[in-house]
Amino acid sequence: MPVTDFLEKNATLYPDEVALVELNPEEKDTRRITWKELELIEPTRFEPYRREITWRVFNEKANRFANMLISRGIKKGDKVAIIMYNCLEWLPIYFGVLKSGAIAVPFNFRYDAEEILYCAELAEVDIIVFGPDFIGRIEAHAERMSK
Repeated sequence: MPVTDFLEKNATLYPDEVALVELNPEEKDTRRITWKELELIEPTRFEPYRREITWRVFNEKANRFANMLISRGIKKGDKVAIIMYNCLEWLPIYFGVLKSGAIAVPFNFRYDAEEILYCAELAEVDIIVFGPDFIGRIEAHAERMSK
């Protein structure tokens, strides 16, 4: 069974259950508690400490991303590189790549411009999906990477 089928199944069986949680990386949490307990004891603040999405939303975002890739010409077997920080959006993008039939090629967010170019050429990626923090690194070799 493909891993994307588990996402579909959970979206059907547990649509409103929390699937993914992101704690605010800017805030240091030194207490030893679980993420479920955190909600009960954290005071309300202007900047939320956690973000979460349900299985339904997770699946919808993955489907939207897959459809966007397909509409831009990505087909089964194409390679899609992902270079982003660890965040709530990373997994829906990854699953969207898989749902489109393409091959996901995760890159380490610590790569500099040269390493990104090297890995993109080595893996023969067809497209690179990246977060806004990586624009400078991608632009450094954009002409060499564009097909």
